[in-house]
Amino acid sequence: MSIFIISSDAREIEENIAEKVVETMGYTLLNRDILATVAAKHQIDADKLSEALKTTPSLFNKLPSQQWRYYLACIEADVLEKLMADNIVCQGLAAHLYVTDVSHAMKVRVLSGNRQGILGVAEKKGISLHKAEKWLASELMQQKKWSLAAYNYDETDLTRYDLVINLDQIDPTEAVKTITGAAEYRKFQVMTYSMKCLSDLALAAKVNGALLKSMADIRVQARDGSVVVLTRASNRQKRKKIETIKELAGSVEGVSYVEVHVKKNILGEIN
Repeated sequence: MSIFIISSDAREIEENIAEKVVETMGYTLLNRDILATVAAKHQIDADKLSEALKTTPSLFNKLPSQQWRYYLACIEADVLEKLMADNIVCQGLAAHLYVTDVSHAMKVRVLSGNRQGILGVAEKKGISLHKAEKWLASELMQQKKWSLAAYNYDETDLTRYDLVINLDQIDPTEAVKTITGAAEYRKFQVMTYSMKCLSDLALAAKVNGALLKSMADIRVQARDGSVVVLTRASNRQKRKKIETIKELAGSVEGVSYVEVHVKKNILGEIN
């Protein structure tokens, strides 16, 4: 079978479509209810995890960047682990930004559309259509800002999705039929290679979370149990940081080999 990863420019629409797909397919719904489990596992306040999924670090929310990235890493690791079970509809956890190169994971973007979106916001908030339009534009800009800061991807870029549905052109019932029907395509069926890609992502995410708990400037890649960690450090810090990374990463279940590449701070961002 396959995995559906559903996102939208409107939270309520995203939730509604995901629930309808679950009902139709008989799949398991993976949504923000998982945050309580993630919080308990990592001893983090669940509200802080929820906040990390919608805001970026700033002086106003007093959330340090390293802590924010650690929260996201914990969510990502647990979501990817759950997705290994297959037959899942995932929504509200930003999985469309970090589940990459997994062919049986269908990424769906549902657009509220100008008519549906503006009318819905105006009715819900009791505001004029003009104010509703401005509010939606602001929300879309915030989504773009958050996704770029969190994963360096613009989630409003529609070329990133396998299927894009505009509710101005098709009603929600037909949208669900279109999504579930697309699951029959051979491309979205589970294959050995696609499961391997998902497994590698899951392992990299677990290592990433283990490292970000105590350090910053980390990028992790995994393949068949071998892990490559990219980081930054000065010459004075380099040896100690490599040793620490190898110890922490090597303790993660499933890791058989750890390789560390270090760049000096003056070289800028890790690529």
